[in-house]
Amino acid sequence: MSGRRVICLVTNDISQDQRMIRICDTLQTHGYKVTLVGRKKPDSKALPSFVFATVRLWVPFHQGFLFYLSYNLQLFFYLLFRRMDVINAVDYDTLLPAVLVGRLRGKQVVLDAHEWFEEVPELIGRPTVRHIWERIAHGCLPMTDGRYTVSAPIAEALSNKYGVDFEVIHNYPLMQNQEQFANRKRRIVYVGVLNVGRGLEQMIDAMHDIEAELWLVGRGDIEDMLKQQVEDQKLENKVRFTGFLDRQGVLNVLRESYLGINLLEDQSLSYRYSLANKFFDYVQLGIPQVTMDFPTYATFNHEHEVAILVKDLQAETLGRTLNNLLNDSGKWLRLHQSAQLARKAWSWETEVPRLVSIYNKLLPPD
Repeated sequence: MSGRRVICLVTNDISQDQRMIRICDTLQTHGYKVTLVGRKKPDSKALPSFVFATVRLWVPFHQGFLFYLSYNLQLFFYLLFRRMDVINAVDYDTLLPAVLVGRLRGKQVVLDAHEWFEEVPELIGRPTVRHIWERIAHGCLPMTDGRYTVSAPIAEALSNKYGVDFEVIHNYPLMQNQEQFANRKRRIVYVGVLNVGRGLEQMIDAMHDIEAELWLVGRGDIEDMLKQQVEDQKLENKVRFTGFLDRQGVLNVLRESYLGINLLEDQSLSYRYSLANKFFDYVQLGIPQVTMDFPTYATFNHEHEVAILVKDLQAETLGRTLNNLLNDSGKWLRLHQSAQLARKAWSWETEVPRLVSIYNKLLPPD
């Protein structure tokens, strides 16, 4: 194993990055010695025990230019003196130190693009910042030895733009045990970050006309604003904020939920071609869902009808669609049964051979 060391780099604090936890666990169990490097935030909690190693780096800044500068410098010097054979950069914001150290030390570099980075909503209206990230990508991507991303449309777009091939490793979760869920509550659930553009404000507005509870599982930048919205509209008896839950806590909530939501404003190409973890989490637990009529979701839903697709986020649209599902047991059952079939095809176990193959090409087994 001495010649099969992989260091993976993220800008988050590791604890909630289910994709990277799955990837690192998979590589470790297939003969690699893996270290996942993230950052330590002021509110970071102790990490659970993983089969792979973890490192958290402290930086004095938490957002903006100074954060990226200080964190990338930390990553550069960390990598400069560590034993590894492959550096796995996650998104463009860890790519520069990975490529610099990789070229200096003759190590291989792999990029895992979790999203279409330069097309995220945060960069809309910020052409200078977007240009900087594009320049980093143009300069660094040709010097990587492997690349993969979360969906076929993003892989095609990045390949066309930068002239390098991308493979696809989907955000499928681990397959859950087949169970019969007889105790589902009249609950609509959202799992994920509470940020702008996720349709949460509109969903709260829609709850006036929906006879069910809405559970928001997660934390984020607009959490306080959403809580104020709930208070102002006197919806405390209908909307519950659970805060951050560990993976088992999320699964426990999902097992008792009736419907899931996966909503996004059509404000960026990254959102339009996204493929969220929650889409597949709902499928694994047999939960019919309401999601966006975006190309990637439409393709998956054509393969297995697990969702009702909506074209807009108007409160009236959401209310009507969710009420139809809540009150039509036949339609709910059809989507539920389709999800039970899809869970096998859309599970992490199907992605493992492709992921391991990418790294085995770079570091052949002994």
